[in-house]
Amino acid sequence: MRVWLYVLVLVDMDTGIAENLESENYSGFRQAVHSLVAQIFSTSDMPARKTAISFKPNGNLRRQPTQARAQQTIQTLFKAAAQILDKEGEGGLSTNRVAAAAGFSIGTLYQYFPSKEVLVQAMATRGRDLVLQELERCLNEMEQDPLEQMTDPRGSIRRILRILIQGFAGGHSWTRSLVRLAWAQEEPQETASAVRQVSDRLALFLERVDHPQMRPLGTAQLFVLTRSVIGTLRSASLEKSPLLQSPALEDALLELVWALIGQDASARPRN
Repeated sequence: MRVWLYVLVLVDMDTGIAENLESENYSGFRQAVHSLVAQIFSTSDMPARKTAISFKPNGNLRRQPTQARAQQTIQTLFKAAAQILDKEGEGGLSTNRVAAAAGFSIGTLYQYFPSKEVLVQAMATRGRDLVLQELERCLNEMEQDPLEQMTDPRGSIRRILRILIQGFAGGHSWTRSLVRLAWAQEEPQETASAVRQVSDRLALFLERVDHPQMRPLGTAQLFVLTRSVIGTLRSASLEKSPLLQSPALEDALLELVWALIGQDASARPRN
C-alpha cells in the first residue's frame, strides 16, 4: 500500500480519474492517476524551469477523464473512505461501507475501484503528487525574489515545514488516521523515493535563493536533515502523538533545521 496516503488534506482539490477502467487492470488505473497529475502540472502557471520534483505523464489512458460527474464521484468516494477510517479504523473500511457512506451503489464504486486496497492506493498516489506540487509551488514562489519573499528566513522555513507536517503527519483528525494507516503499511522503496525528491528539491532551493542568512548544505547534511524531519513525523504519526496537535512540534523542527541551515549574515564569506 502506498505510503503517500497522507496528503488527503488536499482532498478538496479538483480531481479527474479515467472512466470505465477494467477493474482487474490496476496498472492501467495507476497510470491514469499519474497521467492526470501530469495534466494538472502541464496547465499550471509555474515557470518552465528545471526542478528536482518531476511528474512524468503516461500515455496509456483508454479515455481521458473529462466528465465533471466522474471527477465528483471519485472525490466523494475518497472523502467517505477517509471519514470511515477516522471513526472506525481500518477494520471498518470496506467497499460496501464506502459506497453507502458516499451515497453510491457498490457497482458505481467498482467501476473505479475493484477493492478497498485499490481505492486506498489511488488516494495515496494522488495525495503524494499533490503534496509535492504544493511544495514546488511554495519553493518556486520564494525563488522568484528571495529578498522580497524571504524577509524572515525562519518564517519561510516554517512554511516549508508546515507543508511537510501536513503531508507526512496530517493536518486534520481524519487525515491523521489515513497517514497512520499508510505508514503502518508503507513500502520502503516508495518512501525513500519521495524523501529523495524532497531532499533534492530543497538542495536546489538553497542553491537558488543564496540568502545571506542561509547556508547551502552538503549531501550528508541534507540527508541527515530531511531524514530527521520526516522520521520524526513518521514516529509522531504511528505513535498518535499529541504533539501533532501542538505548535511545539513545529517549533522543535524549526530549531532543528535552523541549527544546520542558518548563519549570521556578517559571517558569510564575501565573493
